Amino acid sequence: MTKRILILLSLTLLSPLASAAFKYETLSALQMETWRVRMGFHQLAVRGNAPQDLDALEDVIAEGSGLVDELGQQASNATEKDSAAEVVKLWSALSDRAVDNPLASLGYADFNAFSEINSLTVDLHNELQKNLTSAEKGGHDELLQLGVALLRMSSEYLALSTFPSAGINTGTKQDAMAFSSDAMAFEMHMAELEKKRSAEPDVKRLLATLKMRWTFIKGAIPQLDDPNAARVPLLFYRYSSQTAEDLLASMK
Repeated sequence: MTKRILILLSLTLLSPLASAAFKYETLSALQMETWRVRMGFHQLAVRGNAPQDLDALEDVIAEGSGLVDELGQQASNATEKDSAAEVVKLWSALSDRAVDNPLASLGYADFNAFSEINSLTVDLHNELQKNLTSAEKGGHDELLQLGVALLRMSSEYLALSTFPSAGINTGTKQDAMAFSSDAMAFEMHMAELEKKRSAEPDVKRLLATLKMRWTFIKGAIPQLDDPNAARVPLLFYRYSSQTAEDLLASMK
């Protein structure tokens, strides 16, 4: 199913389209879904390829594919069309890799699989990131970037919970994720948005819900430095998934 969807997306990019430039919110939402796919890959190992986790991951891939389609329709010049084509290629590879986790299906840690999911995630994130500066701004940009930060942390938490060498620095040139500083930056950004958007009821409610979820999540972050501490990947997975869905719904 995934490959059929992505073939259709590739054909969309070849059609003549009259539209505006890339939208910041589409780029950001797809960044969030990119990290969410990586999180779903590791969630498969948490519960041994549970059917509901595979279904949930396929749903995320389908949602992301819709965003890839939107991005292709927004491409308005040769540079953007080239970038959109690269996004299609990376998203297709990421989607195929994500549903195949040897640790989940066969019970062994495959470092090539860890390396591939990491490098595809980083490459796709960076491809989208380079277009943000010139993208058309919208009303949900900062909220979605908050979602990107949360899903990035959550995907790394699940990766390290399933296997110590599955972190983002495996197979990439990325540094190991600094959870404490990332968590502090996330909290500061969330507090800034609370003040900035306090007059907007819908945004205020969304941020209040996120703040409540974050209260539970942040307590587990310092424990990552303790090899003997219990891991709570299901908490990260559930709350960050719910937040991603809320943010995607806010775009509609």
